[in-house]
Amino acid sequence: MRIFVQRAILGIAIAVFAAPVQAQQVTGKISLELNQLQPTADGGCRLSIIATNGLERPMDKLGLEMVAFNKEGLVDQFLRLQFSRISAGKTKVLQFDLAGKACDSLSRLHINDVKNCVPPSITDVYCPDLLDLSNRTPIEFGD
Repeated sequence: MRIFVQRAILGIAIAVFAAPVQAQQVTGKISLELNQLQPTADGGCRLSIIATNGLERPMDKLGLEMVAFNKEGLVDQFLRLQFSRISAGKTKVLQFDLAGKACDSLSRLHINDVKNCVPPSITDVYCPDLLDLSNRTPIEFGD
């Protein structure tokens, strides 16, 4: 019986250590989540965006061209955001402040364009087509 138990433990240990390491999930998409809005001390609004690289390759710098709309649905502000290098399957969080813009004065955050999701040598990929968007805030978020 003791030999059976030892062999069973050895078999489990081999299975655990010999199993291939799970790769990061590759979805073929760039996930962007508008995660949070927070009022700032100066009356502005701090926004948090989470980006997950579901591509098979790293992104050296992911650029987002965005537009903030006011409560009346009018264009209020153009924004250019840039995430530093995001490895394949990894996540980064970016926070930015809209000075003098209260969170409750915003109705929508629109993604106008996405830049640098692939190296310049790849010309057949349109970065906005790779987006998978989600939102945890009361304002609209999308393209």
